Amino acid sequence: MNIRDMIAKRFIMIVTLLSLCAFGTNAYAEYHIRFSEIGPPRGARADEMRWWASEIEKRTNGEVTVEFFWSQALAKGKDTLRAVGTGLADAGTIMGIYNPAEVPVWNYGSLPFISRDIWVTLRTWQELQQTMPELQDKMKRNNVHILTNYTTGQSDLLTKFPLNTVADLQGKKIRATGSYMALMSNIDAVPVNIGYGDVYQALDRGTVDGTVVLTYAIKDYKFHEVAGYVTEVNMGLIPGFGGGINLELWESMPENIRQVITEVSDEFIDRLAEALIKSSATARAELEAGIDGKAMEFTSLDPTEYKKWQNAAEEFVDDWKKRVSEKGLDPESIIDQVNATTAKYEKELDEKGYPWTRK
Repeated sequence: MNIRDMIAKRFIMIVTLLSLCAFGTNAYAEYHIRFSEIGPPRGARADEMRWWASEIEKRTNGEVTVEFFWSQALAKGKDTLRAVGTGLADAGTIMGIYNPAEVPVWNYGSLPFISRDIWVTLRTWQELQQTMPELQDKMKRNNVHILTNYTTGQSDLLTKFPLNTVADLQGKKIRATGSYMALMSNIDAVPVNIGYGDVYQALDRGTVDGTVVLTYAIKDYKFHEVAGYVTEVNMGLIPGFGGGINLELWESMPENIRQVITEVSDEFIDRLAEALIKSSATARAELEAGIDGKAMEFTSLDPTEYKKWQNAAEEFVDDWKKRVSEKGLDPESIIDQVNATTAKYEKELDEKGYPWTRK
């Protein structure tokens, strides 16, 4: 064995010993995290959540394992914040729309036409979790530490008829939820509140004429079989939800364990953004080309029509400001922090492109 081989062998031994010291099988108690998830075990976010869990287990040499309870099997979506805070669940997906009183700040990003780019939005709210006092304080009061943020793709309109102007929606029955219901009313459509699982049948029977939709969900739910038009309104994203862990559990973990989980959670952001953007692009290409002989028509709004949509949504920011002020928070300060952080990542995107394209 030459000197170079001996040095290399000793280096490997040292690294191995250091690794065992950091994450030895008997160094710390094992952590089995019961994670309450609102959604099913399929789709881009579910895939990346599984990567997140497996990567944490791998990097901690099995000291931390995650067990997902999909489709609200452990706690209902509206109860997840309380479940995580009380320890009924160790961690879970917490949604701002279910907890407007407890986490009012989160819901600003989910208002129509506020959040646009998936990667910029995810990066913005991931950073704000670390820098915005108003957000941190509310989470601590609920005994929760947020690990990572999620978002949907952009919200567009799927219809059974061509849509070129706002006037085309007058009197049409459009399935929507949350603030999008009020938005439909403001443009003289008739909002209908039904679950996603009921949309196919409603479109097929004519109970609704269209629905607010995510492009990558059209194929999964086979909406292309019963409606042929998608108008890319880009009403915004819904980033006001994320993965949180019980704060007491988090603070009980050794620093090196927390560091690994934090690092993996940060990497998760770019992976989720890439997965959502690519799945939307792939779905659109397949739907335009035609699935089982049914091709969909995708159109965009011209600037004049898009402005009409934005004007119809202006009141939602005012309503949010009022609700936040009633909680003793300064809405203008919150908006300034969101805008500044958003601008930072928009600039990075303009100058460097998405992280996965920089290689």
